[in-house]
Formats: sequence, structure tokens, C-alpha cells
Amino acid sequence: MVPSNKLKKDETGTTCDSTNYKQMVGCLMYLLASRPDLAFSVCLVARFMERPTEIHVVAVKRILRYLKGTISYGLWYKREKNDELTGWSDSDYAGDLDDRKSTSGYVFMIGSKVVSWSSKKQPIVTLSTTEAEFIAAANCACQAIWLSRVLAHISSRMEECITISYQGIQ
Repeated sequence: MVPSNKLKKDETGTTCDSTNYKQMVGCLMYLLASRPDLAFSVCLVARFMERPTEIHVVAVKRILRYLKGTISYGLWYKREKNDELTGWSDSDYAGDLDDRKSTSGYVFMIGSKVVSWSSKKQPIVTLSTTEAEFIAAANCACQAIWLSRVLAHISSRMEECITISYQGIQ
């Protein structure tokens, strides 16, 4: 998704076949299990399933063209010595043009392997970028605690400290 291309509800635009749109977005959502690079774009186009218009279909087709060019991308896991859990968090302040809510995202890696990721619209309207980043970091911290406990259960070792970075700050 091109960052400058902001999608919003288009009340005056030409509506398209919502069944076809829902099928395309549903297929893209299925791919999210192995393609974290699609998380933001797919979650963005999924917001318009109620009344999709031509601009939303164009956005979905752009994602499909991206998939065609990156068909060999995916998650590949191999054993490595670095097994430290690290996380990154980010948000866009008031990124949704319809209700001015922000979108939060996080990604966690063990070594160089992506193990958990999310992109989700925040439930409240934030009043500053700091507040939006704080909400994103809090969601990231909750996921970090859960992942740490899962790893402790699987490997019988507890993470001493989990590094979470946001906006380039650790």
C-alpha cells in the first residue's frame, strides 16, 4: 500500500459487487498467516466490506499485483543460535480519515524469525501522537508477556528481559 494513498468511505463513489470484494479480501486475510508484510494493507481494505466502491477494489487489486511480484516471499524458519525475543511497535496518529482513529501495529521476532505480528485500528480517538504510541506500546507489551510465557512453557526458560522498540527508541 502506498503510504500517501489514504482510503476512506466513499459515499458518492460507484459501488461494486460486495460479494466479490468480500471474497478477495477473505482470500487475502487467509494469506496473513504466512505473510506479515500484508498485515497493514489487508486490514485497511477489510474496513470497507460493508459498502466497497471502485477505489477500494483498486486498492485490493494493487495488493494482488504486489503478491504476484512477491510470490516467493513467506516465513522460513531455520535453527540459529540467537533466540532472543525482541519486539517492535508503531502507530499512525489519526490515520483513519473517517473517524480519526489511529492504527497500531507490532511485530515480534525470535532471533531473525518473525513469530507474531498485528495491525489493528485503535478503539479510541487519541489526542496526540504520544498517546497513540503509548496505546500501541501497551498492546505490544501485553503480547510480549504472553509470548514470554508461551516460550517458558515450551522451552523451560524464561526471558529475563524483552526488548521492545518503538519509533526507533528502545
